[in-house]
Amino acid sequence: MGKSGGKIEIHEYTMSLHVGICAAGEGLSLIAVKYGDKEIWRGNATDQGVFAVNKTDLFGGSKKEGGVKGLLWWLPGKDDQSMPESLAKRYGLTSDTCPGFRGLSSFFLTGTKDASEPSGTPWWSTGILSALLGGGAANNKAGFYLGANNPYLRSMSARVRRPSIGLNPAIALIRIPDDSKGNAQYASNPAHMTYECLTNTDWALGEPVSAINKASFEAAAQTLYDEGFGLNMTWLRQTEIGKFIGEISTHIQSAVYVDPSTGKHTMKLLRADYDFDDLPEINPSNAKLSSFKRKTWGEISNEVVVTYTNAETGKEATVTAQDLAGIAAQGGIVSTSQNYYGVPHEALAIRLADRDLAMMVNPIATLQATVTREFWKTAASNVVKLSWPERNIDQIIFRVSEVNKTDHTVELSLYEDIFGLDQASYLAPGDSQWQNPTLPPTPATYYQMGTAPAFMTAAALRLSDPSELVYPEVLSAVTVGADSNDDVNYDLVSNVTDVNGTPSQAVLSTSPYRGTWAFLTALVAEPQTVLSTLTGLRGSEPVAGDFVLIGTGPDEYTEIATVQSVDEDGFHLNRGMLDTIPRAWPIGTRAFVIPASTLVVDPTVRSAFEDTSYWILPRTTGGVLALADAPQINVSLTERPYLANRPANVKVNGVGFGDVDANEATELTVTWANRNRILESTQVMKWDDANVAGEAGQTSKVVVTTLDGSTVLQTYGGLTGTSKVIPLTDLPGQKRVLISVAAEKDGNKSLQAYELMVKLITRFFTSATLVGTGSMAATGSKRTRPARSALFMGMGGVAAGYTVRRVSAATFTGSGMMAATYTKKIRRSASFEGAGSLSAIPARGFTSGFDAGFR
Repeated sequence: MGKSGGKIEIHEYTMSLHVGICAAGEGLSLIAVKYGDKEIWRGNATDQGVFAVNKTDLFGGSKKEGGVKGLLWWLPGKDDQSMPESLAKRYGLTSDTCPGFRGLSSFFLTGTKDASEPSGTPWWSTGILSALLGGGAANNKAGFYLGANNPYLRSMSARVRRPSIGLNPAIALIRIPDDSKGNAQYASNPAHMTYECLTNTDWALGEPVSAINKASFEAAAQTLYDEGFGLNMTWLRQTEIGKFIGEISTHIQSAVYVDPSTGKHTMKLLRADYDFDDLPEINPSNAKLSSFKRKTWGEISNEVVVTYTNAETGKEATVTAQDLAGIAAQGGIVSTSQNYYGVPHEALAIRLADRDLAMMVNPIATLQATVTREFWKTAASNVVKLSWPERNIDQIIFRVSEVNKTDHTVELSLYEDIFGLDQASYLAPGDSQWQNPTLPPTPATYYQMGTAPAFMTAAALRLSDPSELVYPEVLSAVTVGADSNDDVNYDLVSNVTDVNGTPSQAVLSTSPYRGTWAFLTALVAEPQTVLSTLTGLRGSEPVAGDFVLIGTGPDEYTEIATVQSVDEDGFHLNRGMLDTIPRAWPIGTRAFVIPASTLVVDPTVRSAFEDTSYWILPRTTGGVLALADAPQINVSLTERPYLANRPANVKVNGVGFGDVDANEATELTVTWANRNRILESTQVMKWDDANVAGEAGQTSKVVVTTLDGSTVLQTYGGLTGTSKVIPLTDLPGQKRVLISVAAEKDGNKSLQAYELMVKLITRFFTSATLVGTGSMAATGSKRTRPARSALFMGMGGVAAGYTVRRVSAATFTGSGMMAATYTKKIRRSASFEGAGSLSAIPARGFTSGFDAGFR
């Protein structure tokens, strides 16, 4: 049997491309060009030039995805640049009519067709064309050969290098580790970068050199060069120059400021470059201290993760530094992260991680000091030493972070200098009554346990929204506050069962304490509250976006608030959030701070109506509480995450808080705003926000009870709107009632319902008879039923006054001056008999005249 074969059809793709890179600048050079993730050219071209590219097998050759071949034209964008004739033709122009693209560095990729060897041109290398015309793929095409059999254009990138100018050019670039192929790599000196950001007149601040303390910048540049501290950073026009300088300073830990003694821009590196004996001293003779404090355990991190940019790949990478002693002391890792995107290699990133870790693991002291005018020339980043016998401080080195000046004093914000910790000296405390702060662990007393609401349950399970919850799965919410300043963290213990079904008690997690305090003044029910201070707070202060859990006990009687903002007036709270209502809280009520990004749940998935037990084992610097000494805490879980959110903004006759006075009303109008548990999955709604559509099948329920709640008077269920009118005829004989509004779904009531106490219409006597002579007056007294009749008789001045309810009949008989005053309605009949002066004041609502007042 014979054989047959066929040829492979090959498609080659060529195109001329003009690719912009960045703004032109003195000393800018092209180092490498990549197509996709593969390098197609490498060199070091500062001046305009053209280079041959011939890698036809770069992507597997013509039978796969081809390669690249053609001319690479480097156009650095100098002031005298003009477009070569061969490139101008691509635009349909000539060299004289085509823009020179000055001020913009770029490269042009073309083929060899119609290209000729120019003579006398410094940027053309003789022999380029002959090298490319020697056969192979895409030979002598007008466009640059970009591949075969795959019509998709890959990404292009260029590596360029530009030393900042203005300072010593010999140290403008800093050598960093070579790439994986042995190619030399460089980074820019941050001091040079900062100096040019201040002085460049084309794109930067354009400050005159006379306004710069150049010597300080030269000194900083030399130090950074000696440290090998080079950065690779890109400035975009959308970024403010001042902010960019700040990012450089954050990387290298420096301060750029105007020296008050010279008025010049000065650069200062934060280093151990000072003489301890020469530092100015702050002491009680020249200063007053305020807000002296040190970091607590809750403010200390024991791990730092630094993100940097790999110079060879241009991709982000991370390194981690840990303090093992701190991890052991705190019972776990407390991590923080820093993004130093300008750092170009791992070794420098590790140095910065160690630098930042040293600052974070030490209990650095901070303070505010009001000093005399001898410190008038002090600037941010300057170093001073503090001597304060009252605090047993002999000499501690502090660095200035901020300076505020008045007419007579200077206010300094200071923090303990990390480089001076070894030189800190303290006075012997003597007979100071100091007590060791280390305390033995004791059972926790500040905690709240219950069922996590839908919002927190969905977040903990990483669900899109609560609709993805699978009934009856629920999570326990566990919030614990520290009992003492020596409390570090706590272990949470519960019952577990191994694969063999053997039950035991095990530590579920080691968790940090949440900030907690007790109210020193009563809290009223209201939609928003401002707390000027959090007296007695132990732990971190809340910030905008945090939750605040108020109260302890069953979930039905707690409240969730959110922190709207924190300013000079205090902490602004939104009350009654998620599935809770605003409540009145007495003095001594405990509250807990729950950071927005923190999960306060036991990760064990449990079931609604499940009973579970927990033990809290506090850890102090003196040890961990033994399990046998910890009380057992029993929690009965509920269907909370599946219950509809309660209606909000509930009002009766327009009143939403406090008692409702319906003394003059003939009916009660109850209004509310619906809420949707599913929609509140990422952003919670405030109590007084507008109405939203509820969940499918969700309705509202209004219940009226006696004041003590023991007897239900009326129930109005299945309400789909946002209001309900209750006629007073539905509530006969009632003086005061409670009205509650809840949500219902699938036969289940919302976790909480909002209640308002309503005072109803008061009533008058059944009958009243007044008989006598002289000046007489009768005023009806309050009764429980409407008056039937009233008879007034007498001589002289007779007056009868009715202020509230209706009467069936009223008879006035007498002589002299008589008057009847009506402020409400009089029904059935009214007769007036007698001589003399008789007057009547119409009741409110009568149209006109006396007769119109009787109906």
